[in-house]
Amino acid sequence: MFITFYGINNIGKTTHAKRFAQRCEELAGLKVKYLKFPLYDLPPSGPFLNEQLRGDAGQTVTEEELQTWFVVNRWQHQPQLMRDLAEYDVVVAEDYVQTGIAWGTAKGASEEWLEAINAPLLKEDVSVLMLGERSKDAMEEQHVHETNDELIAKCDEVLRRRASRLGWLTVEVQPEKDDTEALVWEMLKGKLGA
Repeated sequence: MFITFYGINNIGKTTHAKRFAQRCEELAGLKVKYLKFPLYDLPPSGPFLNEQLRGDAGQTVTEEELQTWFVVNRWQHQPQLMRDLAEYDVVVAEDYVQTGIAWGTAKGASEEWLEAINAPLLKEDVSVLMLGERSKDAMEEQHVHETNDELIAKCDEVLRRRASRLGWLTVEVQPEKDDTEALVWEMLKGKLGA
């Protein structure tokens, strides 16, 4: 099973995707692989994307060019993703295809075009959207997206709209991480047969 976690930056996706993966192993006895997109260590796309998001020059290409590079990154990793899905019971991924579509749309690219360029990529079985307030304590000052509250709000709006249209599961982030973890587990364990 391929499960993806989505949401705005600094909302807790990494924490809760990893906690869910751990619960799958400990409570359901499943073999689980966690990964986070984009894969910055996958050349040539990963280092290029990292420079565009965190480099001193900021984003130096059009949004369409940037999103094409994100698709290349996912496409480069797809053979490994397919091997992982054959080897593991569950692959838990953070920020997959829908992240690119949401950010690209929020930054002015055509949503239909973004859907089309991502269409050949492997589809997830279950998508989870995390909702709530982001933690500004975890914000990267050098990241071109994380310091732009207006852009974050636009991205959140696109993610919520897509979640509603595409039937994703949604979870409200709670003040206590353990409470959010429990909500995620209750929501997803039935999908695993646990």
